[in-house]
Amino acid sequence: MVPAGLVVAALVVAAAWWWGRRTRTDGVAVAHSGRLTELPRYRFLARRHRRLLVAVSAASLVLVLAVTMLAARPVRSQRTVPEVTSRDIMLCLDVSGSMVEYNRSVLEQFGRLLEDFDGERVGLTIFNASAVTVFPLTTDYQFITSEFANFRATFEARGIDTLAGTLEGDGSSLVPDGIASCALSFPDQDEERSRSLVVATDNQVEGVTLTQMPEVIDLMRKRAVRVYAIYPLFAFESRERAETVEMRALANDSGGAFFAIDNTRATEWIVERIDRSEATRLKTEATLVRFAEPSVWLAVAALAAAAVVGLAWRARQ
Repeated sequence: MVPAGLVVAALVVAAAWWWGRRTRTDGVAVAHSGRLTELPRYRFLARRHRRLLVAVSAASLVLVLAVTMLAARPVRSQRTVPEVTSRDIMLCLDVSGSMVEYNRSVLEQFGRLLEDFDGERVGLTIFNASAVTVFPLTTDYQFITSEFANFRATFEARGIDTLAGTLEGDGSSLVPDGIASCALSFPDQDEERSRSLVVATDNQVEGVTLTQMPEVIDLMRKRAVRVYAIYPLFAFESRERAETVEMRALANDSGGAFFAIDNTRATEWIVERIDRSEATRLKTEATLVRFAEPSVWLAVAALAAAAVVGLAWRARQ
């Protein structure tokens, strides 16, 4: 753009000069004009006029150059290495019959959790007699939101079309096995990664499990997973029930927390605690970023235009 603009400007100047010579009329002969041109005042005014014309020409050239640069859209390139947070949050949902009435509320709370995340990886695992990973850890929040909407619609219709694969076992609501499966969904190659498990269950186990809750607590401790348990209100208030004691012990031992489903501030507290957890900054592949920088040439063009107007006005005096 710059060479092309200068060529166009040169052609315009040449055309103006040629047209001026073609249309110039002959002057009128005046006798003894030398006496006028020898006057000091005349010479001063002539020199000032020539200087003003040179200044107008220079300012016009700068204006043309600045406009040409603006048309070329100047940019600045910078090599950057983006960083992402290393927090992983796995949502673990008990889809047994005793939790059907609560799952819609749980998913709404999960959705509110999602609104406060920025860069964290989120995954969802559901379990009953067996566990199924609905989607692995991902930062595609639009996809996650659509999956939550599908599940809410399913629970509203009391259907099981999205729960395929959760009945491949003996019994129902095998909570220790389900939570253990959720914990194993975290990648283990990076020990510095912050891991949080948000689990919703009433812990009413019916059947024989492969693992016991003390083993699950030990697994969470070894894999450094914080557990945030969301519990049905009727079970939450029964503090002496063995199931309630187990879930509270799981959450507290891992450094997490224990909440009731009907607690409207549960999601807010969970997000605050997850935000306080230490997150490692991971560097991704370097990228070349280009930034538009028209401000300098825009200022030059404005100053040059003002100079042309001012000098031309002075030259006419």
